[in-house]
Amino acid sequence: MTSVPASRAAFESLALQYLSDLMGSALRMTRNWEEAQDLTQDTLVRAFRGFKGFQPGTNFKAWVFRIMVNTYINSQRRAARRPRTVSWEDVPGESEAGGFDPLAEDSQPEGSTLADLPDERLKRALDDLPDEFRVPVLLCDVEEFPYKDIARMLGIPLGTVRSRIFRGRQRLREALTQDPGSAS
Repeated sequence: MTSVPASRAAFESLALQYLSDLMGSALRMTRNWEEAQDLTQDTLVRAFRGFKGFQPGTNFKAWVFRIMVNTYINSQRRAARRPRTVSWEDVPGESEAGGFDPLAEDSQPEGSTLADLPDERLKRALDDLPDEFRVPVLLCDVEEFPYKDIARMLGIPLGTVRSRIFRGRQRLREALTQDPGSAS
């Protein structure tokens, strides 16, 4: 059948346009390079599976971002229900042999992806926001989605989106105007 390859080609063409935007947002949501890669991959798999339901001529970016936000929220809910485990590989300063390695570096490529955000204090302030405020602020102020699209993506009323963005920006402002020496 020719419609399957055409559909696949159409999806790939659209998805490639927004791949870096998806990855950047996933990284800002998860705050972890590997988790952002997983979230982006899961999003694209889900979007491809549901591409039959996508209405041509509508906003593909908003559609795929909604899938990403829903995937992220669902993964957070699943993670909250299971106990937290830590791998020895994730412990800084540990060598492969299991001993302490003072020269071990914690270098991750997320630093270059998050370089879009101009200030380290801003990045920290964003990271410190609870998800209920951070995700709407990121979608609005970084990804530049309109409030209506954010409301659809998050499945919440438009007034709630406005409130969360206002309160999130207010918390950011407070964190950024606070004396850096007084923060603990």
